[in-house]
Amino acid sequence: MDGMDSSNEQEIGARPSSLSLICILTFIFSGLACFSSLFIPLFPDFVIEFLKSKPGYDEALMTETILLVKAGWAYYLINFLLALSSVFGAFLMWKLKKIGFHFYALANSVLLFVPTIFFGLIISWFGIFLAGSFIALYAFHLKYMS
Repeated sequence: MDGMDSSNEQEIGARPSSLSLICILTFIFSGLACFSSLFIPLFPDFVIEFLKSKPGYDEALMTETILLVKAGWAYYLINFLLALSSVFGAFLMWKLKKIGFHFYALANSVLLFVPTIFFGLIISWFGIFLAGSFIALYAFHLKYMS
């Protein structure tokens, strides 16, 4: 009887645990992105010194990172708003609202291009893979949303 109850719950709008997991991951990582988008422009020198103090620091490899740390408020305000939109989209999907998928997918797609627009940096293949994977995982769960 318990197996029938849980399948009935799934049909009438219960959030699958897999959707809960990816929403929680989004809350954590997009929340950290919001925080860092406010912290880094306030303390860029501290962040740069921290990066330089790490073992294995290579100035040639860190050139793009240093450039991004010194990007300024306009860059980080855009990142903050996109990360916040990502969190908001995940919150809506947590509530099983399909519109949240559109907030999330659009914010994360645009976020890939922000370093390119500001600095002409090449889009990261890892970033494309990660954003695309999460968008695909959320898309798989659209059938549970209204």
